[in-house]
Amino acid sequence: MMRASTRSPAESLRTLAEDSAGAGTRKEEWEVRPCGMLVQKRNPDSEPAAPPPPVFRLRVKYGSSIHEIYISSQATFGELKKMLSGPTGLHHEDQKILFKDKERQSRAFLDTCGVKDRSKLLVVEDEVARAKRCLEARRAVQAEKAAKSIAQIGRQVDKLASKVSAVEAIVSKGKKVAENDVLNLIEMLMNELLKLDSITAADEDAKLQRRMQVERVQKYVESLDMVKIKNESASNGKTQPPLTTNHKPAVAAAASRQKPHNQNATPPSTTKWDMFDSLFDPPSTSAADTNPTSKPAPRLDWELF
Repeated sequence: MMRASTRSPAESLRTLAEDSAGAGTRKEEWEVRPCGMLVQKRNPDSEPAAPPPPVFRLRVKYGSSIHEIYISSQATFGELKKMLSGPTGLHHEDQKILFKDKERQSRAFLDTCGVKDRSKLLVVEDEVARAKRCLEARRAVQAEKAAKSIAQIGRQVDKLASKVSAVEAIVSKGKKVAENDVLNLIEMLMNELLKLDSITAADEDAKLQRRMQVERVQKYVESLDMVKIKNESASNGKTQPPLTTNHKPAVAAAASRQKPHNQNATPPSTTKWDMFDSLFDPPSTSAADTNPTSKPAPRLDWELF
């Protein structure tokens, strides 16, 4: 009874290669399969290539004209539409292909839908798809135009922002800035804000960019308003004295004008008195001084009962 061989596949491969080299035969390449079987290594180049798919000659009718198209049997209807764009003059998205009185989708394959060599197809214009494509193209143009306008305004706002920062730095040091410069900056920022309001942004990205620029412009305008207030307060503090010193002389002058008027004024009387000539009053000295030659008034003797 013979004992079974216990050599590994690698040792068997080495022994077989040595035997082939010693015998003078052509050296072959071997490989070990996952199951442990030793087989000759296959060369992918030696295998014959798969035959190419057959080519169909299709008769496509568009309007009153018929076009012959050569296309692979494994192609899709979308690829056929692109090939028909030149002969028909229609955009591939505006075409509608009918095969056996049924519209075929662009992703469907020709062979799976039953298309064969010399099959007849019909191409018509899809007006709904054309209108949709034109609308999308118009929106894309508007979005691109809005993005360019917003970018241009953003660059202009960046230039004005540097000027605003310079003005704020000057005012923070306690110096005065020309009021016309501040007003001109505010006016230019407001013009940019009006430009942003006039932009029609249909895209979400364009709307976001426009909102960001509007917030920037509003922030700079508020900063210039604060600069204007600080500038005015600084100029008033240098040219005018404090308000307390201005009001004191005015109050003193008003008090001095009211003082003699209050001293000479008599309180109003609420009772009515009858005035009579007094017989016992002595003659006034003023009358005696003015008329020294006048005779004194005669005195009357009265009897008392």
